[in-house]
Amino acid sequence: MGSRIVVNPVTRIEGHAKIILEIEDSGALKSGHMQVLEIRGFEKLLQGMELLKMPQMTARLCGVCPAAHHLVATAAIEQGMGVTPPPDAKVLRELLYAGHVLHSHALSNFVLTGPDILLGINAAADKRNVFNLLAIDPELSKSLLRIRSIGQRTVELVGGRGVHPVTAVPGGIASRPSAEKLELMAGWGLEATALLEKVIEVLKPKLDELDPLRQATQLPYHSLALSNNGVVDLLEGEWVAIDPDGHEERRFAGPGYGDNLIEHVMPGSYMKSVQLKNPGPKNFFVGPLARLNVNSKMTTPKAQAHLDAFRASGQPRLSAVDFISARLIEMLNCAERIGVIAGGEIGDGPLRVGIPAVKAGRHVGVIEAPRGILVHDYTTDDDGRIATVNLIVATQNNYDAIDSAVEGLARHYLSEGDDEQLLNGVEFAMRCFDPCLACATHTAGRMPMIVEMRRGRELVRTIRRGAAS
Repeated sequence: MGSRIVVNPVTRIEGHAKIILEIEDSGALKSGHMQVLEIRGFEKLLQGMELLKMPQMTARLCGVCPAAHHLVATAAIEQGMGVTPPPDAKVLRELLYAGHVLHSHALSNFVLTGPDILLGINAAADKRNVFNLLAIDPELSKSLLRIRSIGQRTVELVGGRGVHPVTAVPGGIASRPSAEKLELMAGWGLEATALLEKVIEVLKPKLDELDPLRQATQLPYHSLALSNNGVVDLLEGEWVAIDPDGHEERRFAGPGYGDNLIEHVMPGSYMKSVQLKNPGPKNFFVGPLARLNVNSKMTTPKAQAHLDAFRASGQPRLSAVDFISARLIEMLNCAERIGVIAGGEIGDGPLRVGIPAVKAGRHVGVIEAPRGILVHDYTTDDDGRIATVNLIVATQNNYDAIDSAVEGLARHYLSEGDDEQLLNGVEFAMRCFDPCLACATHTAGRMPMIVEMRRGRELVRTIRRGAAS
């Protein structure tokens, strides 16, 4: 009859989930699956609200990635209205977002996966945490937390609030930081850049030691990311998919995502997965690793040097473990950009343009959240209120890849016969993707469901409700 191993709850992630491993009688792994246990019905809650309130309302979707939802909602409204914000507004949004990504990646790489990398997956559970890391190496820990703080404070000074920013508005941005605040942020950018260079020197050999896990978590999937003529751009660009051999498979504009992606229900989970279609279905992953696979250029010199070295070792990189290295490169790029933008790229031009009256229509915004491509798709009625909403969140795009990585590390540790390492390993596989589950479980209403009744291995009865979509 086989057996089942359940990890519940998974620790050091955003949200609530468990991992289910099905084991054959022979002891081989049959399957591994992340089951997402929470649901937050924002697609339903937003219906009937005013379109122009979406940047503030959707920022409340998540306390970890509020700036991403804030900016993609603004971009969606501008796309639907045919509005382009002024250059200074675009630069200020980039500054805000650089701070957000720096903070978010630091949280993932240092607080969530940091104990696994620096203390070792084989460390005891009560020792493998950020508090023990603080005790063992306080100076390194201070540097790691300082980088995260710089990102969050940058969001606060540009976005008006450190969490749930408010300054991005349809047509531009509400205010320009004072000269004193810009000077402060310019210094922070230089400080974070210097700290990151030292941190990368410490982390790189630790990551090299994870090569067996890197091999076990290879993802034979497409990489999907935004591209601005080959440059990593978190706020603008075309969708580009490359296959596991590095060949471009397709590219398309933001509003055309419905012709290229299909969401489908996952067994026993409140989160949907997404696949490429026409032709398809094809599995893919998104996020920092996908961005560095699809694009060959960064916007700053130090990050570019690290990207060149990263790509020189083989392209595309397809391991879940490589997400961690990719985040470090993006963090360096963000730190450098904070210093450059705040140090002189912001002029004294207008910050906003007028927008037309809201009417019935469709509004689609697409940006790169820290965890990957994020879509907000609104349709409005004649009164300018939300009629329907579709949200495709980065972690949904990574669902199939997460399951694949979980299975890979489960097989790796099952072969070694160490149960404690098995449990630690499958949790680490999830953390590599930095899943954000609260904003990825957003549907409400009559969810499709399949209930299987079994007596031993015999399927006695199947009850279905609704159809997978």
